Amino acid sequence: MKKVEAPPNLWMIPYAALMTNMMILFMILYAISYASKNEFQKAMASMRVDLGVKEAKDELKEINMTKEIEDKLKKNIEDGTFGVEMTKNKIKITFAAPVLFNSGSAKLKSKAHEILEPVVKNLKEIKKPIIVEGHTDAAKIVGKKFKSNRQLSLLRTFSVIDFMIKHGIPAETLSALGYGEYRPIVPNDTPQGRAKNRRIEITVLRKIVNGDNTI
Repeated sequence: MKKVEAPPNLWMIPYAALMTNMMILFMILYAISYASKNEFQKAMASMRVDLGVKEAKDELKEINMTKEIEDKLKKNIEDGTFGVEMTKNKIKITFAAPVLFNSGSAKLKSKAHEILEPVVKNLKEIKKPIIVEGHTDAAKIVGKKFKSNRQLSLLRTFSVIDFMIKHGIPAETLSALGYGEYRPIVPNDTPQGRAKNRRIEITVLRKIVNGDNTI
């Protein structure tokens, strides 16, 4: 039988395919570098929905919810009084305390309602466990209304939770924690630092690992 020799340039076919795939990969990475984290997560979730991944629909819903909240409170994000952080296990929404409460008060401001409403409207759609945390700076309580910063921070979380329940979030999904000055995110030795530590955090537990609700 006559031996058939392979064409001398046959190796170029898989090589060309490899180069094409690498070029596509670099184009994707280049596009990702210019896309926001939210947009990238949304694109990945959409692909997972198309592939039939069961939990991807919930993931996409949560991403869209986060984006809508950011759009509604864009002005507060720009002035640093509001922030949203989304990770694999949670969505953390942070309010600077003065946006919601007057100094030394646990009663919601009237203007706080219009800030909380778009958040609550979206949160009630995803039906996940929610933890509301209150934090203060380390300044001593003035007056006799509250025994400690921890008590003040806890009563503030109750006010937020009452608002959330009145606007349709099931009470059984909500938990309250008041840390006072004991979980600062920056040192309390400057006015700017103390302002950052006075905050309310609303954390949505996207996934609960081994039944553990801790955050």
